[in-house]
Amino acid sequence: WAGKAEQSLQSLMSFCFDPVDSFFYDVDRSGRFVRIQTDVLLRVLACEVGDDEFFAAALRRYLLNTRKFFAKYPFTSVAMDDPRFDPHSSYNSWSGAVNFLSLIRAAHAFEYHGRFVELTWILTPIVSAISRLTRFGQCLSPWTGEEGYTESYSPAILCVLDFIERLCGIVPTPEGELWFTGLLPYPMDHGVRLGEETAYCRLVDGRMMELVNNAEQADIYVEERLVCRFPYGIRVITDRRGALKAIAGMVAREVEGIVEYEGIAFPIRIGGNEKLVFEDGIFSRVSNPGVVLPEFE
Repeated sequence: WAGKAEQSLQSLMSFCFDPVDSFFYDVDRSGRFVRIQTDVLLRVLACEVGDDEFFAAALRRYLLNTRKFFAKYPFTSVAMDDPRFDPHSSYNSWSGAVNFLSLIRAAHAFEYHGRFVELTWILTPIVSAISRLTRFGQCLSPWTGEEGYTESYSPAILCVLDFIERLCGIVPTPEGELWFTGLLPYPMDHGVRLGEETAYCRLVDGRMMELVNNAEQADIYVEERLVCRFPYGIRVITDRRGALKAIAGMVAREVEGIVEYEGIAFPIRIGGNEKLVFEDGIFSRVSNPGVVLPEFE
């Protein structure tokens, strides 16, 4: 399987990748690129194609570019500067509207490359749109966030659960970690005020875990016992028992404050996308790639 995967990757880069555009295209029967820039880029990146530098370049040129896919409610299914771009979402369309199937697949690439802050710029507007849903449509308008075609689309249901967990809830990972993220939904969107405080709980290996967020701090409870308190704007990473392993910066600015763990206070200062591991009572840096800012061309 490893050999077949490598062969597929080589074919992808040989036949579908345009180094001039740094984009992946379909190929027609004459061997020419079908030059329509679509959210197929998200699907390739979700398969862990490319290194950190490649992903950062894709963010700058395409995913966080307001001429390409970074609409008010991202991501569009066709680049907005393509004359064939059609934002209408009232029918089964992949010609421009935001599709939940693309969104549910997108998060992994950001997390894989340590782009936690940039992912929040996708999560936050979509969670705002989610708060106004009256049904689980396939599409959203990239301008208003209103749901479009169909009624009970399963990727939309999954995206609601996943995005709320990643923004202000508890995420269990395949590696045996739990992520507790101290963020809040955008406070006001199209005149609708969202929750100024949130709480999220789930059972993990038979134990109740709870995360309570406000604009200043977040609290982690295990079986109703407070085990960790940390400043707004960071993510606490634990094992499945709730033991502290690391923290990550979730906002573009630097966060300075106190992480209280098992009754002991630890001063911290952490930048956007920076990750600090916790070992022997000490936080130490393991990565600090900085933040890729949106492009407004």
